[in-house]
Amino acid sequence: MATPTTDQITSTLIRILCDIKGRDVAPDLADDDNALRALNLDSLDTVELSVRLEKDFGVEFGKDPADLAALESLPGLAGLVRGRMPA
Repeated sequence: MATPTTDQITSTLIRILCDIKGRDVAPDLADDDNALRALNLDSLDTVELSVRLEKDFGVEFGKDPADLAALESLPGLAGLVRGRMPA
């Protein structure tokens, strides 16, 4: 299977975040450079995101303290996912 493009990863991340928050979050992400703040992600949301990243992408998230920095922007999170995806 081919590695998804950054745009495909971003689209999937938006879908995941919509599922977690139970609403369309795309407008919030487009207007804010800090996804964590824009979406008001709490610790439970972050755990759910971690589980979904592993399930959907095969990527571990949350074990490295720097992972939280990836939540500052959707492109940052997409880059982290793309860089950790299994070959």
